[in-house]
Amino acid sequence: MRSLLSLLILFLPLYLHAQQKKGGGAKKPADTQKELKKEWKKKAKMYVKNPLALKAREEGFQKQIQDRDRQIEDSQRRNRELSERMDQLEKQIQAKQYSYDSLMSEYLRLKAAYETEKKQARLDVMPGLVFKVQIGAFRLFDMRKYAQDNPFFETEALGDINRYTVGRFRDLALAEAFQKDLKRLGIRDAWIVPFKDGVRITMKEAKELLGQKGS
Repeated sequence: MRSLLSLLILFLPLYLHAQQKKGGGAKKPADTQKELKKEWKKKAKMYVKNPLALKAREEGFQKQIQDRDRQIEDSQRRNRELSERMDQLEKQIQAKQYSYDSLMSEYLRLKAAYETEKKQARLDVMPGLVFKVQIGAFRLFDMRKYAQDNPFFETEALGDINRYTVGRFRDLALAEAFQKDLKRLGIRDAWIVPFKDGVRITMKEAKELLGQKGS
């Protein structure tokens, strides 16, 4: 028994050493703590000898923290600015969309009115070259209701301007005589406007047509 105990005491250190090698020499937590304490004791001794180094190290950390805080504040400020800009752009888009819808509605209304006027004009078109005497052009003043039963008193709408003509003449001389009579009656702005197949043309074009007809 005594000899067995002696053998165990003799071989125990060898066994523990072999087990330590077998485990890859991993350090125990206690050993790690001891090494950390030893390392920080060295650093503490160094800072005791040189406290300004510790002060500089702490100030460096404080500066890093302040720089990071400023970066965070700048990022938050930029986010707020971007959010405000997005809100403004969204409002502008909504306003433009509303304006577009209004313009489109007005365009469709004018287009429908134009088509109606064009259809009506086709019914009253006098083919060939015709001279009429325009007695006025007024903005936002409509006398078309007075011309419903009189084919020789006509109106022509151009946007918000209404132009009124009187008479239909094949002969330019008759149109000029009628123009003079209207001026004597006090309509000083009366002037002759030529039409070809219902389309207004210039007086130069009308005279060229008259010349071709005469030749």
